[in-house]
Amino acid sequence: MLPRLGGPALPLLLPSLLLLLLLGAGGCGPGVRAEVLFRCPPCTPERLAACGPPPDAPCAELVREPGCGCCSVCARQEGEACGVYIPRCAQTLRCYPNPGSELPLKALVTGAGTCEKRRVGATPQQVA
Repeated sequence: MLPRLGGPALPLLLPSLLLLLLLGAGGCGPGVRAEVLFRCPPCTPERLAACGPPPDAPCAELVREPGCGCCSVCARQEGEACGVYIPRCAQTLRCYPNPGSELPLKALVTGAGTCEKRRVGATPQQVA
């Protein structure tokens, strides 16, 4: 027997329903789900024109600015600090909170993560 919607069981079902909404119904890849949850505006010619010249220092790889930026910056390399609001890690790397971090999300928001090689089998909670 299913619980009545709107009755005392509703507060117990809400977290599960919200999780299903956030994860989406099967068939969509992880990139699609992330894009549905948060979409950056496109890099229009006007936004690209506002960028200065590319970095002077030699870079192993150029990446877009953090967040929804359109301008190029040098990618962070293995062992360098990383986080949500500082330049991205190079393509083969991921930003991970430091092992033993009590607040891993806070570490990533404050730029206290480290660029490391992608971990095989890492769960979404372990990856930024």
